[in-house]
Amino acid sequence: MTDRSATTTIKGYFYQFDQTIVRLLEATKHGSVTVEGVEDIDLDDGDESAFVQCKYYEGTEYNHSVIKEAVIYMLRHFHAAGCPSDQAFRYKLHGHYRGGQHKLTLPLTDEFLKENFLTYTKEKKVHQVHEELKITNAQLADFRGLLDIDLNALSYSDQQAKLLNLLASAIPECTSDDALIFFYPMAINVVQGLAIEADEVKRRITKDQFLKAINRKDVVFSAWLREHLGREYFARMVRRKYFYFGRTKMPKAARFFVIDMTNEYEVGRATHMLVRIGQFFSHKELQRTPAADRFCPYVLLRGMTPDQLIELKASLWAQGVVFNDGYPYQGAEFLPTMLAADPTKEKLWTIKFVPSEQQLAPTIAACTGSVVDVYDFYKDSPLDSTFVPKARGLHSIKSNSAYLLQEVMQS
Repeated sequence: MTDRSATTTIKGYFYQFDQTIVRLLEATKHGSVTVEGVEDIDLDDGDESAFVQCKYYEGTEYNHSVIKEAVIYMLRHFHAAGCPSDQAFRYKLHGHYRGGQHKLTLPLTDEFLKENFLTYTKEKKVHQVHEELKITNAQLADFRGLLDIDLNALSYSDQQAKLLNLLASAIPECTSDDALIFFYPMAINVVQGLAIEADEVKRRITKDQFLKAINRKDVVFSAWLREHLGREYFARMVRRKYFYFGRTKMPKAARFFVIDMTNEYEVGRATHMLVRIGQFFSHKELQRTPAADRFCPYVLLRGMTPDQLIELKASLWAQGVVFNDGYPYQGAEFLPTMLAADPTKEKLWTIKFVPSEQQLAPTIAACTGSVVDVYDFYKDSPLDSTFVPKARGLHSIKSNSAYLLQEVMQS
C-alpha cells in the first residue's frame, strides 16, 4: 500500500468514526448505535432507525459500481429477514465523492435498480440477484422504499466541524475549544474501543452511555492527540485547565500529586522537580503570614523502591528542603493527622510525602477545613478511585513522562 492510499484508508476509518459519533449525538435520548453490526453503523432510534454504510471517496468519482456491492448486501439482508413490509430499519448509503453524482437519478426505479445495482458478471456468467433470490416486484418496491442513497455527504472537515458543534451543544458548559481538545479525543477512543470488540452485543452503546463515557475532562488527552499538539502545548493546556487562578494568588488547598515514576527515577532530576513543586504549590511566606494561610503540596510517588525513596529524601534534606512524611520518629506508626497538619512558622514544610496508595484516603480524611484536589499523573493505569474518598476532586491526567508536572510548571 502506498503512503497516499494508506492515508486515504486511515482517513476513511476516521470519517466513519466521526459519522458514528454524529449519528449518536443526533439520536434521541434513548437511541443507540452498534458499531460494525449489519453495516458500518446500525442506528436504533425509532423512526430514524437505519443500517448505515458509510464511505469516503474524496479522490474518486462516483460510479454505480462503487456502491453496487453494498446495495446487493442490503437486499440480501432484507431477503433473509423475510422481506418484511413493516421493517423499521432503513438502509442508508452515506458517501462523499469527488464528483460524478449526476450519474444517479433519484428516486430509483425498479429497472434502474435491477440493471445498475443488482446485476453483475462473475466468471463470464451474468447474475441477477433479484432473480436468484426470487424477489417479487412488490418486495422490491418495499426495499426501494427503505433504501436511501446520499452521494453528497459532507467532506471530512465539514463533518468534523458539525461533530464539534454537536458536542458543544450536547455537553453542558462545553466550549468549542473543549469540544476539540477534551471531548473529541474521548469520543474517538470510545468508538474505536467498540469497533474492536468481537462480540456484537459489546459493540452497542446508547446515547446516554456515550455521553457519560466521554464527559470526563479529568482524562485530558489521548496519546495520539498529545503527540499531535506537541508536549509544550499539552503542558500549557494542563496548566491552564488545572492551575490557572487569574491574577489572584494561589488559593489554599490540600493538593495531592500522584506521580508514576516507573522506570524514570533519577535522583537529580526528581529532586529538582520536587523542589519546584514545593515552591510552586506552597504559600508565599511573608513576615506576617497568618497561620491559616499556610499550605504546601502532598506527593505520592508510584513505581519507586524504598531505597530510591530514601535516596530522594536524603537529596532533598541535603539541599535544605524541609518535608513531612507522617512519621514522628524512626520505627513509629504512620500518623495521617501529623501529615495533614498545616506548615507553621517553626516547621515550614514545603513537601509532604504520602507513603503509599493505602495511606492516601486516611490522609485526605484528616484534611479538614480545606479543599482537596488529587492530580493523578499516570502512565498506564490511573489511580484506583477507591483510594480517594467520595466528593473529593480526582483529576486523572495521562502522561508518558514522569516529569510532565515539571513541564507544566515551566509552561
